Amino acid sequence: MFVLKRFVLALILIFTGIPAFAAQAEPVRFVDKGKGVVHDKRTGLDWQKADSYMELKRGMNWYQALEYLNKKNREKFGGFGDWRLPAMEEFKGLWDPKLPLRSKDGEPIGLPPVFAGGGSYYLWSADERNLDNAWYFGLGQQENYFNLKELGDLEQGVKMVRGPKKGGKAKAP
Repeated sequence: MFVLKRFVLALILIFTGIPAFAAQAEPVRFVDKGKGVVHDKRTGLDWQKADSYMELKRGMNWYQALEYLNKKNREKFGGFGDWRLPAMEEFKGLWDPKLPLRSKDGEPIGLPPVFAGGGSYYLWSADERNLDNAWYFGLGQQENYFNLKELGDLEQGVKMVRGPKKGGKAKAP
């Protein structure tokens, strides 16, 4: 059966000029739902297409990130009022080093092209290290960092998420 499939794909390539691998393309994982929302079919999560830096043109600390999130929920961003900060594991599932998008500083950030480029390189997570620190994700190299919650010294931003998983407290992502 496997040999027959390869034979058919070879015939398609020969007679149509379409590369055989195109006939076996993966299904689309990310779908732009409009209103600034991207849906991940694999996880069931909805993500903010842009990030807070693209909207506000500035970074923020973790407490400001929570205020931004609360404001967007009151406004029913994308038609929803249950947005949250992502867990570090959710960021890791989104990130792929081969993807082409770039940050506001032109650095590669490993997000699928359905998302908007030009945002923050570092994004706050829901994961807290202790009472005074929270984790943030470096998109360029899948970096895990923590910082004092009151500092936003690296122009950290927010990429909101909604869906089945919950953020929380993590000792070390």
